[in-house]
Amino acid sequence: MVSRFNAVGAWTMEIHTNTAAARELVKPRAGIIVKRDGITVFSGPVTQRKRKWDISTDQLTLSGLDDNVWLSRYLALPVTSGPPYTTADYDVKTGPVETVMKAYVTANMGSGAKADRQLNITIEPDRARGTTVTGRARFCTLLDLFSTLALAGGDIGFRIVQAGNGLQFFVYQPADKTASAVFSPALGNLLSFEYSDADPDANYIIVGGNGDGTARTFVESGDPGSIAAYGRIEEFLDNRNTSNVSELNQAIIAELAQKAQKTSLTITPVDTESIAFGQDYSLGDRVSVILTQQNEAGGQDVLDTIQDVVREVRFKITTDGEVITPFIGTPDTLSHPIMGIFRKMKQLNNRVSNIERR
Repeated sequence: MVSRFNAVGAWTMEIHTNTAAARELVKPRAGIIVKRDGITVFSGPVTQRKRKWDISTDQLTLSGLDDNVWLSRYLALPVTSGPPYTTADYDVKTGPVETVMKAYVTANMGSGAKADRQLNITIEPDRARGTTVTGRARFCTLLDLFSTLALAGGDIGFRIVQAGNGLQFFVYQPADKTASAVFSPALGNLLSFEYSDADPDANYIIVGGNGDGTARTFVESGDPGSIAAYGRIEEFLDNRNTSNVSELNQAIIAELAQKAQKTSLTITPVDTESIAFGQDYSLGDRVSVILTQQNEAGGQDVLDTIQDVVREVRFKITTDGEVITPFIGTPDTLSHPIMGIFRKMKQLNNRVSNIERR
């Protein structure tokens, strides 16, 4: 089971076919709810069923996604009462990022949506968290829209989980736990780690807005710290759906975050009385990991201290117990190298899709 910060999680379960749980989970629209210490940490639908039978075994393998998948199944329409979609080019909303995201959920899958698009979903009360952003929706998925808005709005978190007989969308502000959630071999709460880093893909962005030729609007900016460390790495970003300078600067902020230096750290922690997942740190929080190396005298030298966001948490639950593996890194890093290929394909697809939706 994998929970991902501001992305769609996934799960797999193996059970005997001849069980009450199996008979329920093969039904249409079935799903799972996982609770830890009485709190729902994961919920989502079954999307695939596979049965394996031989003379000694009858096993059912079920797999699915978490409920964030609904954000990838619904489009953010330019006119939420449409069709037709001729009264506005975009559905534009400006405000604190939490307020903007919740407004899009309400309009596209909640109580404000057309009857045939309404999902059984509630939205927690708005607390107007995050910085001010502008959303510009035109047939993109809610997930793609929110991923960009969340980065521009301060890397704020969003999730959909099961609540009673329906779903609930909520936004949360990840906490800075770098001073209290500290992992290190020297502290005895870290069994293993795997660390990698990569240079940025870009650190200076020129974004092009509306217009053609000399009449086109351009805004540019960069990350001075990254430029000093790695040299100038330029990129052009096509954002011709607006000429609003604030929105173009917002696009630069999100693009710089996605193209920044990539650090990824997978750890195997040991829950202790002072630091335990779900109690002292959670998905989206910033934590510290002290990387050490044994010296010639038998002691430990500190090589580096990584402070970043818990982007992913893997849970493995068996009859022997539970293993939790957090993945810590910068935005757009992934725990499996092959997923980087799909990330680049998705970026290309998004660029083509932006043109198609105009």
